[in-house]
Amino acid sequence: MLSKEARKRLSEERCAGSLLWRSIYALGSLDLAILLLLSLAGVCAIATFLESGFSARVARAYVYHAPWFNVWLLLLGLNLTCSAATRWPWEKKHAGFVITHAGIIVLLAGALLGRARGFEGSVDLLKGAPPSGEVLLDRPRLTVESPATGQLFSTPFDPEVRPPRPDRPRLLPLPGSDVRLLIDGFTRRSHEKAVLTADPSAGQPGLTLELTGPFGPEPILASLTLGSFPRLDLGPMAVLEFRDSLTKEPETRPTFRETQMVLAQDPSHPILHNTAGLSSGYRFFVGSREDRAPMEFEILRPDGSGEVYRLKEVLGKTLVDPDGTKILAARYWANLVLRDGQPASEGDHPENPAVLVMLEGSVADPAAPARLVLAQGVTPGTVLYRGESGGENPVTGEIRVGEKFSPGWRGWSARLLAWEPSARIEMVTEPLPVSDPRPGRPAIHARLRHPSGQEGGARWIASGTSSILQTEGAASRIGFGLELQPLPFTVRLDSFEVPRDPGTEEPSNFLASVTFAEEKKNLEVPAKLQMNQPATFPPGLWPQITGLSYKFSQAGWDPQNLNRTTLQVLHDPGWMLKWAGSLLVVAGIFSMFYLRDPKSADA
Repeated sequence: MLSKEARKRLSEERCAGSLLWRSIYALGSLDLAILLLLSLAGVCAIATFLESGFSARVARAYVYHAPWFNVWLLLLGLNLTCSAATRWPWEKKHAGFVITHAGIIVLLAGALLGRARGFEGSVDLLKGAPPSGEVLLDRPRLTVESPATGQLFSTPFDPEVRPPRPDRPRLLPLPGSDVRLLIDGFTRRSHEKAVLTADPSAGQPGLTLELTGPFGPEPILASLTLGSFPRLDLGPMAVLEFRDSLTKEPETRPTFRETQMVLAQDPSHPILHNTAGLSSGYRFFVGSREDRAPMEFEILRPDGSGEVYRLKEVLGKTLVDPDGTKILAARYWANLVLRDGQPASEGDHPENPAVLVMLEGSVADPAAPARLVLAQGVTPGTVLYRGESGGENPVTGEIRVGEKFSPGWRGWSARLLAWEPSARIEMVTEPLPVSDPRPGRPAIHARLRHPSGQEGGARWIASGTSSILQTEGAASRIGFGLELQPLPFTVRLDSFEVPRDPGTEEPSNFLASVTFAEEKKNLEVPAKLQMNQPATFPPGLWPQITGLSYKFSQAGWDPQNLNRTTLQVLHDPGWMLKWAGSLLVVAGIFSMFYLRDPKSADA
């Protein structure tokens, strides 16, 4: 065992005789370790500020995933390695010190390996759809087409980190060309809308309507063409149609057969049964105005109109109402009683009158959407319209560009903004206003710039889409979206269930059954996952311990489609090194504080 003086002489001799040892003692110094740890604290504070003030992407781009941060981690690992080397030759009393340093080094190696080879993303699965073999990562990328060769190139591009602006655009070269891609705008929320564009070669008339309703101050713009885009659904409650003419199609209404046992003493609560599940809306009354006066039978229609008949004149006869409904007063009981479960009459004195009414006809569906049908008018530049809403009478009329009219929907108004005798519909991406609560997709605003300075038309390109940009003598398809990470296997959704808490609609769990398949090994492995219980592939303990497995956890679901679910995918090949390093650090600290000989002195 070397004393303190002996170790001091040894270090002096090493530094005097070897450049390598001088470098080891310099890199393993305590001063450098303190500097690195203090800088770590400052960097973490800055990263926390960036993440809370901006986003996690900004913190990753400027700190955690920055090249200098990797250099810092390598320098810290080198400091720990050299610090342990300065104690060489190691003695028993150095065990805790060396183990702790080795644990931190292994932990750093696991972190670097996980960042370099691991990923975290999501996969969207749909029951009955083909298996998925790709994971969507939260890493935005640009895909550009070379104007010269048509070859596609992809590069990381995160507009949230350094948002492009008109006064601070981003210029990117296009491979094989002097033309540059200019990006001068970014929005976190965009939407696609159909825009009417005049096109003499299209040969299809088109129009644009502005609809104002009771659901918000922002009007709804709707563009239609006669051939390729003749219909637009405004949610489940309203439909717009552009046709050749306003010829009304035969109305299809659900037919029904209905029976009503009408009681004179309680006419508001008849015993009713309807085969269509929709009440006809008809109401009936039976009774007499005076004692011993003839019994009367009253019909009250859904619109409030009605007639009164003498019961004996209509009993057993079928009446046909103006809307086509057939009404039959089938049976009459002067004093209704039940015998053996069947209706009967005790005497002819009307003490408890009742009548059985049978109806057959059709009824308007209250759930049917409102409809606005448009057609080209006889006079050039005019548009005919017919608005329908439920059982109300339709409204019709003729309008010109700029004129306002009522579509026949309660609380709505419309205006014809544009009419083109030959047009096409073009889908255009636009930023959503700040006041608009609808979700949207990120989008960039881009154009091409020629070396002469001439610029082509600009477009908004939403995440997950591409667009062709043009300038003088050059054109290129530009795509913007998240990176796709291929998997060495596929995953298929077999079933998805959402149990509810008793008596509520709140989900109590998420149960998904999936099948992992690896074609090369002809392997299929079914698995189940639920909340807080992920599934892993490949199966087995060894892939999980080594970090070679992929972990799938429940991440999202669509309440409108229970055949669809979103899973989070985590792959961390540095997992084993992180755990091993953590255990070594614990063991080293335990050795230093609890297994160290109190009589020994650190040399």
